[in-house]
Amino acid sequence: MSDNKTVTRTEVDFSKLDTVNVSFKRPAKWYMYVVKRVLVHKQSIDIKARPSAAAQVVRVCEALKRLGYLSYGNYYTTSSVEEKGLQRFLVVNVKKTKEFDKLYNEREVEREKIVKSREQNNTTTKN
Repeated sequence: MSDNKTVTRTEVDFSKLDTVNVSFKRPAKWYMYVVKRVLVHKQSIDIKARPSAAAQVVRVCEALKRLGYLSYGNYYTTSSVEEKGLQRFLVVNVKKTKEFDKLYNEREVEREKIVKSREQNNTTTKN
């Protein structure tokens, strides 16, 4: 017997995010997408991670920089004392480039085509 549970996701309001918290729980491409979605609404954003995920922050930032979406503002480390103890973080502030909107819109058109293609392939394989 299989349970068909429907999972409903709450839609994220990217315009309200000030920080993107990065970890290794998701692939770098997912974080790249989130950073781009936030930069549609803002001029800059902080990308934050614990030291164990510093490589993931670098991967996300460097890929988006190489693609022309962002430039670096500054980076720093910070720490806070929480009930779990001392928590350290790497924070990278990034700013969107002048070409960001053009690049983002071009990529969204491509992404929509890919999504439609996948949906069509899924419906034909089920029939």
